[in-house]
Amino acid sequence: MPSRTDSPLNIAIIGAGLGGLSAAVALRRQGHSVTVYERYDFAGEVGASLSAASNGSRFLEQWGVDVKAAKPVILKRLIMHDWSTGEVKSEYGLGDYKSKFGTDYNNFHRIDIHKELLKSAFEEPGEGPKCTLEVNHKATALDAEAGIIQFENGASATADLIVAADGIRSSSRNLIGITPNFTMSTSCCYRCIIGADKLRALGLDDYISNEAIEYWGGFGIDKIVMSPCSNGEVVSCYCFYPAAYNELREDGWNISATPQQLVDTFPALDPRMKKLMLNAEDIKMWRLYRHDPYPYWVKGKVCLLGDAAHPMMPDQSQGSCMAFEDAGALGLVFHRTFREQYSVAEGLSLYEKLRKPRATRVQEASFRAREDLSERIGWSSSADRPGKLTIEEVCGYDMRKHLDELVAAIAQ
Repeated sequence: MPSRTDSPLNIAIIGAGLGGLSAAVALRRQGHSVTVYERYDFAGEVGASLSAASNGSRFLEQWGVDVKAAKPVILKRLIMHDWSTGEVKSEYGLGDYKSKFGTDYNNFHRIDIHKELLKSAFEEPGEGPKCTLEVNHKATALDAEAGIIQFENGASATADLIVAADGIRSSSRNLIGITPNFTMSTSCCYRCIIGADKLRALGLDDYISNEAIEYWGGFGIDKIVMSPCSNGEVVSCYCFYPAAYNELREDGWNISATPQQLVDTFPALDPRMKKLMLNAEDIKMWRLYRHDPYPYWVKGKVCLLGDAAHPMMPDQSQGSCMAFEDAGALGLVFHRTFREQYSVAEGLSLYEKLRKPRATRVQEASFRAREDLSERIGWSSSADRPGKLTIEEVCGYDMRKHLDELVAAIAQ
């Protein structure tokens, strides 16, 4: 019989990105001893905005993360523009989103929310012992059954539970026997940002004040997605285009591009958006890949989390939320009271049962939404095609209830 204990667990987390830090905070709040191992000197976040719908934001609030300090813009609408003229074609009001789903629809700059998760994990305020950060620790071997990590620098660590949150190019997957099956998508993406002062000078003030995710295209590969973040001082754009345009093959999202390259990719686009692009900053290209669902997420004392477990297209704006949900699930499964009833192995089995079907469903819906905006939650309706992923299914999700149902089914 696997051992059960009411003592705090010694937990190792591989990766100090958004997923790893979320897991650190969730498990810290349950009184566990958490060490985060980061392969680089320090994991600073890069990128543009990220949407945290209610299913993600509710965990940030439950963990006591200072959401307001992360400078979110609270999104109120989805707006569809005509590709060539910019005319508003349709609009979806989110209504009283907070009363319907429990939290605001927050749009963060990745750097801002990463900073607040760092504080929540490694600084004193908040329940649970503060976590420890070890940098320059690249994991090179895992003994999943014994819970041992070997690092490139010669160090090793032993833990009761290992959370592999080392991102879309995770080496931990391979170390627990998973060989990803992935293919190049038909799409690539530019991401860029532009400051509010520059937008005002260009006469594009409405892009700041609309409090919306705004779209151009989306029925086919070409699509522009724009939204404000950082208290409305930054506007972020994701600009999707056919991979055949420049045959970008590098797997990363830090390949620099120029404003003219960006504009030239979309010759028939709305002139106002082209004006924004010509003045954009931090323009990077990003090659998109489609990963098939992995056969398992758990082996021995190791579990995968976030992009290491379920890389997905960005078209549902749910990648970060799924990582927050994964972390929330670990916090629930390894709750102070649950750990008296379940061994680590039993807890990890519950974690996979709780998370894998839901994350896989969102992953598949994200791929469909890559070239069909009507599959995107908010625009999506189960009335036009039964089985579509909807905003109610995603944002109204009650994980605690789901876990209780799984536990009850196991007990029968």
